[in-house]
Amino acid sequence: MNFRDTYKTNKSATLEIRSAQDKAVTVSFPAFLTSFGNKFSSQWSEEVVYGRQDPIGTFQSTKRTINVGFSIISYDLADAKANMNSINNLIKMLYPSYTDAVGDKDAKLNALVMSKAPLVELKLANLIQEQNAYENFLLGWIGSWSADPVLEMGMFTDSNKLYPKVYNASLDFTPQHRVDLAFNKPTTGDKAKFPYDGG
Repeated sequence: MNFRDTYKTNKSATLEIRSAQDKAVTVSFPAFLTSFGNKFSSQWSEEVVYGRQDPIGTFQSTKRTINVGFSIISYDLADAKANMNSINNLIKMLYPSYTDAVGDKDAKLNALVMSKAPLVELKLANLIQEQNAYENFLLGWIGSWSADPVLEMGMFTDSNKLYPKVYNASLDFTPQHRVDLAFNKPTTGDKAKFPYDGG
């Protein structure tokens, strides 16, 4: 069985991204990972006191950032069209939703109010996941996204339209955890699976 057949039968081999604005809008890509990073940075407020060689630190927060690089590969024209549609849908997820401003009907033409921020949810096997909550999707926002065609790999053509065979894709994701994370919480059960479920 080749990877394409495995991908179609094994959803754990995919990077899934769905919109938090409308959870019916979901895209998925085979997980041909080229890079993966999971960075944790501790934020502290430092105060320098006269006569003390070291600053006094006051803890503020721990920030997590996930960086994923992967290749989007199309095996045929149908795959290439589907991948392009998935990329288009993902780009749309990066924009917020708006509603008309309340008031005069003529004013609605020029005044819009943001109603939903462009939050998304990610899942990639046991590498990106929420611990047995919210269908294991991890909530957050995409700070940057790119999908650049690999020109030397060529393109499929159909009715004068071009469909890249391979993209180099990458995204930066900042999670918003919906489960409590604390050092003194029990390390059994779901908490032991943070950030990776390796058991």
